[in-house]
Amino acid sequence: MCRPDLTVLPLSTAVTLLSRWIAPHIPAKLLHPHEKISDADLLAIALLQKLHKVPYFSRWWRFLKLNHFPHFPSEPQARIRLARLTPVVEQLANEVQELDFVAVDSEPLPVSTFKRAPRCKFRGARYGFSTAGPVYGFKLHAWSALNGKIVRYEIRPANEHDFSVLCDMNQDWPAYGGPKQIGDKGYQSGTCLTPPKKGAKRVDPRWKPEYGAARKCVESAFSVLVGAGLRWGQVKTMVSLRLKVALNVLAHNLKFIDLNP
Repeated sequence: MCRPDLTVLPLSTAVTLLSRWIAPHIPAKLLHPHEKISDADLLAIALLQKLHKVPYFSRWWRFLKLNHFPHFPSEPQARIRLARLTPVVEQLANEVQELDFVAVDSEPLPVSTFKRAPRCKFRGARYGFSTAGPVYGFKLHAWSALNGKIVRYEIRPANEHDFSVLCDMNQDWPAYGGPKQIGDKGYQSGTCLTPPKKGAKRVDPRWKPEYGAARKCVESAFSVLVGAGLRWGQVKTMVSLRLKVALNVLAHNLKFIDLNP
């Protein structure tokens, strides 16, 4: 299946291609014909910002208005409409599909440096720990298909244990075909396929050496998300954090989606 590289296409062509794919997913109650730009076009513009790795939405919007789309509305109006469209982006990023295997892992989403955390007023943020050290904020818990596509994710406070969140996510496990789950040592249980701990007397007979290599797909996906700006900029509300994560995940998944009707 040939998928175009949206970063090398002319902006107008890339917006049209993305908008055509997004439009059927926009609820009818959100459609307003008097708007200067459709919701599908607006989401396409937001996704292209992530694909082009532009750190700040304000600079991206100003660049587009000055050079390509002078008819666009103001940036504050665009931000308000994007916040309203957050559930649509989340639905597109959490596409249900039947799978045989998924790799599970978590990635920290700090909303403040650990030193400034006592003065941070982000509602719901908590102290937690990750492999990179202490974190104040949230964690992104995800399932990844073996090709690197993120098929399901949740945002939870940083103090929640990875396995507890996985149990909550597994409520939708049958909808994905009941895939076998490959995790790291933090997911030790009868639920996940995990490598043996050092010095363990009993080794899970289900574990196979090739599972260790297969688990790297989720680590690679997280590395791509972080490199594309998952932690760039500041967020002040839970809605803005949800929108940023959903746009980054969807932009990452576009390489696995056929955008042509």
